[in-house]
Amino acid sequence: MSKLQRNLAPQRKLPPQPQSKAELGHKLEEQAAQRASYRRLQRLLRLVRLNILAIAISVGVCSYFLFHYVTFLAPIKYPIKHAVDALVPWLIFTMLFLAFSKIELSKMRPRRWHFILVALQFSLPLVLVLLLRFFPEALGSMSIELEGFMACVITPTAAAASVITGKLGGDESSLTTYTLLSSMGAAIAIPLIFPLISTSVHAGFWSEFLLIMQRVFPMIVLPLILAQLIRWLIKPVHRFVVSKLSGASFYIWAFTLITVSATVCSNIMNSHQDRMTLINLAVVGLIATALQFGLGKFIGHLEGQRISAGQGLGQKNMVFGIWVTYTYLSPAASIAPGCYMLWQNVVNSWQLYYRETRHLTYTDKM
Repeated sequence: MSKLQRNLAPQRKLPPQPQSKAELGHKLEEQAAQRASYRRLQRLLRLVRLNILAIAISVGVCSYFLFHYVTFLAPIKYPIKHAVDALVPWLIFTMLFLAFSKIELSKMRPRRWHFILVALQFSLPLVLVLLLRFFPEALGSMSIELEGFMACVITPTAAAASVITGKLGGDESSLTTYTLLSSMGAAIAIPLIFPLISTSVHAGFWSEFLLIMQRVFPMIVLPLILAQLIRWLIKPVHRFVVSKLSGASFYIWAFTLITVSATVCSNIMNSHQDRMTLINLAVVGLIATALQFGLGKFIGHLEGQRISAGQGLGQKNMVFGIWVTYTYLSPAASIAPGCYMLWQNVVNSWQLYYRETRHLTYTDKM
């Protein structure tokens, strides 16, 4: 055979060389260590994912104290605050756009539980307003706490509630319908109810109605309109958003919650109220949170919408609630809706953790 033929002939593969027992054992140990490290990383990531809302609240509170007490951070505190405050509305808009991209307008029909919850949302504050107006002497020592409770109840549903509802297995379309009804109801009820006890309302009903509508509707309606236009007109973009990006809305909300928690903590720490009043208002926020989540889930259970109704009545737009207390009630009462904002996200964090760890599959009727 010529030298060229030998070079072109297929080379015979040498059999694998046997490894010694020591080398084989060392290789198996390395593989086992890698698998164990991977499992630990997966458990850590799962733990972070399950508790991301609680982590966000903790990071926000710690960030406030860090910038408040660490002196060398003082020069950058306000620039960072202004930059974040400018970024948050865009983050919320993006989050809602991603969440609303999954919603079909044909499923956004009003249901009976919507009107039951709206009636609860405004009947409780009306009763308290009448008590404060006609029996001020008897309730004078509790007026701030009652005003804080009214703000927690009458405030409309948070637009971000649909994000948590989707994670819990609820009907996002139905909750979005309730969010719109709740916001519209608040715009009607607040100018009718609060002037009975407020001395700061000088404009007429329509002026106050339009003022409230300007605060609650653009952040809900505009993302919904944009999402539906893209669904109808640019279908490839809509498919990409729904298939690849819709899950990002939850993590955008977690990041936004960091800034919200820091702001709430700042309001509490800079309040001029005495310690007992602050404690009472924090307890009022806790009671309002438990009451509204409980009532919402009870009524929703009867209608096959336990998750959606619970989030609808329980998860509130407390940035708006704080504005309501400053505009129509006592500024001191704003501590209650501020604490409510923290309590409701503690409840949301626990719900997500409980559902995931117990492997619950319950969903609302669609």
